[in-house]
Amino acid sequence: MLLSLVKFHRFKRIVVDGIRTNYKVTTHPIRKFSKSTTAMDAKYERQPNVLRKKLSNVVPGSVNLQVLGAGANGSPSAVYLFTDQSRYLFNCGEGTQRLAYEHKTRLSRLEQIFMTRNTWTSVGGLPGLALTIQDAGVRQLGVHGPPHLDTMLQSMRRFVMLKNLQMQNIDATTSQHFEDSILSVQSVVLRSEKQPEQSVISYICKLKPRPGALNLVKCVEHGVPPGPLLGQLKNGQDVQLPDGKVVRSVDVTEPGETALSFVFIDVPSVDYLSALQSHAKEYKQLADSELTEVALVVHFSPPAMTEHADYRQFMAENFSQCTEHIYLNSPSNSFSGYAATHRIQYQLHQLAPLVFPLLAESLELQHNCPLKKTKLDEEEAKEELTGEEKTKHEQPKKDDQKQSLNQGVVPMTSFHLRPKKGLDRALESKLTPEEYIKETHAVPGVTELLAKLKCDTKLSQESELATEGRSNYPRIIFLGTGSCIPNKTRNVSSILIQTAKEAFVLLDCGEGTHGQIVRLYGNERAKEIMLQLQAIYVSHLHADHHIGLIALLTERQQLAPEAPLLLLAPRQIEPWLQFYNRQIESIADSYTLVANGELLEHPLKGETVERLGIDSIGTCLVRHCPHAFGISLTLQAEHEGEPIKITYSGDTMPCEDLVELGRNSTVLIHEATMEDDLVEEARIKTHSTISQAIQQGRDMQAKHTILTHFSQRYAKCPRLPSNEDMQHVAIAFDNMQVTVDDLKEYEKLYPALMAMFAEYTEELEQRAVKRELKQERKRKLAQT
Repeated sequence: MLLSLVKFHRFKRIVVDGIRTNYKVTTHPIRKFSKSTTAMDAKYERQPNVLRKKLSNVVPGSVNLQVLGAGANGSPSAVYLFTDQSRYLFNCGEGTQRLAYEHKTRLSRLEQIFMTRNTWTSVGGLPGLALTIQDAGVRQLGVHGPPHLDTMLQSMRRFVMLKNLQMQNIDATTSQHFEDSILSVQSVVLRSEKQPEQSVISYICKLKPRPGALNLVKCVEHGVPPGPLLGQLKNGQDVQLPDGKVVRSVDVTEPGETALSFVFIDVPSVDYLSALQSHAKEYKQLADSELTEVALVVHFSPPAMTEHADYRQFMAENFSQCTEHIYLNSPSNSFSGYAATHRIQYQLHQLAPLVFPLLAESLELQHNCPLKKTKLDEEEAKEELTGEEKTKHEQPKKDDQKQSLNQGVVPMTSFHLRPKKGLDRALESKLTPEEYIKETHAVPGVTELLAKLKCDTKLSQESELATEGRSNYPRIIFLGTGSCIPNKTRNVSSILIQTAKEAFVLLDCGEGTHGQIVRLYGNERAKEIMLQLQAIYVSHLHADHHIGLIALLTERQQLAPEAPLLLLAPRQIEPWLQFYNRQIESIADSYTLVANGELLEHPLKGETVERLGIDSIGTCLVRHCPHAFGISLTLQAEHEGEPIKITYSGDTMPCEDLVELGRNSTVLIHEATMEDDLVEEARIKTHSTISQAIQQGRDMQAKHTILTHFSQRYAKCPRLPSNEDMQHVAIAFDNMQVTVDDLKEYEKLYPALMAMFAEYTEELEQRAVKRELKQERKRKLAQT
């Protein structure tokens, strides 16, 4: 009897825990279930509610808290809590989904989001994330936070269309308690006397304690038969036997673990400090309780508050010394976490340092602290230690974790709550520039091509000779060159144009645009650019072209500019901006709206644009969606004796009106979403292929064409047509900056560029061949 119970229980434990890794690591009787397990996994991927229901009463064996964004260099402050079966997100600023994608943090099983504020710093990433997880198959999502989150999403319905995702908005000021089988979350509402209507929410989270191990001997003594009753007892549920006897879980299990709590605190300013202090008794009781242990406090509060004497005193008085603290937004958090962006920039920098400058974030990291070593370097360093030194090196110090937290955190810093292992830096995002450069030169032929390139063009030189005779303005800086959603190396649409020494214009501003500026130029220079940013143009109201607007307006407004920003956009953007100004925070004085439609017949001229180094701005309707526009800027700067004219397509299929608007342009910036053999898909989605974009440039007799807005399937480099077709054509990368003189020599970069990404482009070719074979089979089937 006991032996059969042990065998049965072993199988039941694996099924009930629901941890998929257990299927792989467990051998013996489980192996024969591998096929059905695979089928079951697939079923749960297609029908997540099936898994959720099956595991609704299971206390997870693994609970980890992971920093997604640490608030450094324009990155969001966001924390991801994941268990064996559920996912929770705390705050969702701009760039959250991009960090999740980069670090392979799956959002497809996300169930609840908890916001501390309803301002853009906390919720700016929600529109893009909602669209992404809807495409991933998520059907329900709970969003908890301050008032107006529901109306905010409602006001964005024109450009955030959620057909299949049902978002349940819970006002945390009225519904202050959330509970499921894994944890309970208590909202702590903070209000300031100056702005009582602007609530901020902190959260107290308590994990459900995991029951002790099932004692099979006691089960036999109480007469529990093999079967599902064992699993229920193991999960802390009392059961009734067939003979009517009730067996309590506590009678047949070992003592359970101490319940762990963790806290999220956000105090935006001194005005909210007294509200936090009024909850001191609540936090003190939590810390002193014998039933729970406060393992961690995560601070969303800005540095000005976390360093405030009263704030620090509150923490010291209400939490024990055993409680760890993670400070997001801290000056010690020096890395944004977008490592893939730095990797490709270091590689492209080998081609043309002027066109692909290293990001200021990387240079600051190298200057302030040595960049982290690779695993190989660490192993070599360990081998060089003597036996005594190695023992000393491996001995953990008592205050190591405290010291480690004082160093700051970065994306992928983890805190293991169950099993309770505390802080874990093993998977932290880090930069390894030497490795990136070695990767580049390891590709066959690249070193020789780079050497040849230095002889052929000034673009590959870093000396003063490279800038000799080079016109500085206009300078075109690409901040986002991807379409739809951001990926690791291409953010969504945004192009910064320096039209004069102290004047910048922005063409489109997808999610994370401000962060891109900060990481490229550094914090101080970014502030100067924000003050010198005089105009923003929004081509159309798809989310990937304007979600970054609010962040730009609020950041610029905080710097007290001399004049409001000129906003050129479809008139239909106005209700959204008015709602945000009325319900969330004041932005009405930060911009002056001029509708794109007003420039169709009467281009914008005069003093309004002359201070920007521009003579005139004209628009035309393009073939994409309602109220989609192309734009043409005629600048005061000249090239070869003629005014420089820059035309930008926005999103469009080939369009005659755009050709007329951009006639004789110096530079055409045109979307090239699809490769050439996807012409039908491009037509259905009202986009252009690469060859169509190039032809548009020829039709308007543009001197140079720059291709951008690539599908995210082309993370590094798209499939390009022949060398002959690519004459006077450049392809854009994030953080690329060019002048008109640079474009004359850009095509010289192609041999080395194609060699650098040879493996990647070969994959694209293979995909194209497979597509063609698939189409051929379809054609043959259609004929039979």
